[in-house]
Amino acid sequence: MRSYLYLSVLLALVGAAPVQAMEWQWLNAMRQAVQDTSYRGDYIHRRGDQTNAYSIVHRFDQGQAVELLRQLDGDMLEILRDGLRTVCYFPDGSEAALTHAVPAAPFSQVAELDLQRIGENYHAHASGEQRVAGFNARIIELKGDEWRYSQRFWLETESNFLLQSELIDPSGVILEQFRFTRLEIGATIEAAELVPSLKDSAVLQQVAFRPPVDVPNDADYNSQLDWLPVGFSLAHSEAHQDSTGIYEQRTFSDGLASFSVFIEGLALPAADQSALAKMGATTALMTSVSGYSVTIIGEIPVMTAKKIAQMLSIATPAL
Repeated sequence: MRSYLYLSVLLALVGAAPVQAMEWQWLNAMRQAVQDTSYRGDYIHRRGDQTNAYSIVHRFDQGQAVELLRQLDGDMLEILRDGLRTVCYFPDGSEAALTHAVPAAPFSQVAELDLQRIGENYHAHASGEQRVAGFNARIIELKGDEWRYSQRFWLETESNFLLQSELIDPSGVILEQFRFTRLEIGATIEAAELVPSLKDSAVLQQVAFRPPVDVPNDADYNSQLDWLPVGFSLAHSEAHQDSTGIYEQRTFSDGLASFSVFIEGLALPAADQSALAKMGATTALMTSVSGYSVTIIGEIPVMTAKKIAQMLSIATPAL
């Protein structure tokens, strides 16, 4: 009887391990630390063979987060994030910068991670300690199957604040890295530190808002995806049709990684050709299916994007 009870308790603990293990508790504390902490510092972002340096000031006060990001090399750029509103400031003469992707604020976005869902698709384990930006850090790795990247996080041992993160491909190559080089955790942030220096002199701005997320629905789409990596589900959808053809866009997420599938144009005879581009962890596959233009882009391995394209079918819409 005692052995049976022991086995029952053991099985219960094993079943609960993905969401209750110490590594997941640390990751949950990391999310809370990033959300509820004011800080300032400098960090580097390495994406493939491209590296840029940034400074960041982040203030959390009365449940509201505001942060100012500055690029310290290359094109002058400042990004102010205040709740759902993001404003990018560019100096005069930097028109080319408008075509560049807006750099991520890598650490503050961690607060939105759904760890319960991530735990269904990734295994977490601790892999030692290192020093980052003068702080002792524990290293947590998240590994999934071969259809997605692994991730590695360096968490400050006292606060679990995120000091460094990496995206790693299935062969072990580091594709993308964020790493603090200087950091003040729990800093007192004055309002003046959150005012962009380009606010009055900049002539180029981009303003974006994150709209409320609607429940996605692709039931009436002309295209159909017959395969997805396990754990990915529809997070956003958009479609319309006019004289130029169809436009269908889906975004899928597993709680940590995401990718989008775009289908555009008319069903025209086209050569069977495709193009592949890669920047750091981002894969972009451009091909044609049934004469339509198809683009698959996101933080997924090349073989995942190719299989999604192979398993995509498109029906000609009714007139």
